[in-house]
Amino acid sequence: MKKSRSPEILIDVMANNISITGITLTSSANHLIQVRAEKNASNFHLSSSILQDSYEQMLKVSGALSYGRDYSENGIIENCVFEYTDSIGPQYYIGGIDAHRSKNWTVRNNIFRNIASPSKQIAEHAIHFWNDSYGTQVIGNTIINSDRGIGFGLGNSSRQHHGGLIENNVVIHTNTHHPFSDTGIALESSPNSIVRNNTVLLYTNYPNAIEYRFSVTKNVIIENNKVNKQIKRRDNATAVLSANEFVD
Repeated sequence: MKKSRSPEILIDVMANNISITGITLTSSANHLIQVRAEKNASNFHLSSSILQDSYEQMLKVSGALSYGRDYSENGIIENCVFEYTDSIGPQYYIGGIDAHRSKNWTVRNNIFRNIASPSKQIAEHAIHFWNDSYGTQVIGNTIINSDRGIGFGLGNSSRQHHGGLIENNVVIHTNTHHPFSDTGIALESSPNSIVRNNTVLLYTNYPNAIEYRFSVTKNVIIENNKVNKQIKRRDNATAVLSANEFVD
């Protein structure tokens, strides 16, 4: 798949209270859906839909570079499928949901398949909320054969992600033909977050199922997760770990 002359964005959301249900979107030059936090587009709802084969991230919540101004609030994404139908993506700059400056979004009961880079470097996450985002709820999703699963925040910064819940998700990676692989769940500069009751099974060479990183990541709870790789503290992060189970 190469970048085509198809529209860069199939659905561009710049207003409040937009609901989309029961559609199939495929093969955009950039994003299938873009929700614009820079326009304060809030209360977006996507349900029971299929998103496939975008050249970049499938659903993008874009935001202004300056902090403390505009946000997209209270979005819901549920019962959808996000996938690359060739079992791998067209390039590395891809992702399922890539959200900046988002407050109190909920992502629940979706399936993500093959968010995986073919070359150069690793793909973005299947689900990623970062760059001054707050209170994200990621619940009951299934992520299959994707380079990275669920991410809150990115890098060492005080304004990445705050709070939120990652609960009852399944992340599994069995495709050893993918050239890249990384962790199933990552907290990077994401304080006051909870990671609970998830199953992460990685049959790749990457050693960590769950990672929490950087000193900004504190007051974190990681509990009752089933994993077949390490739960790893990195870069001076702190968390309370309890009742996590290692499984073969």
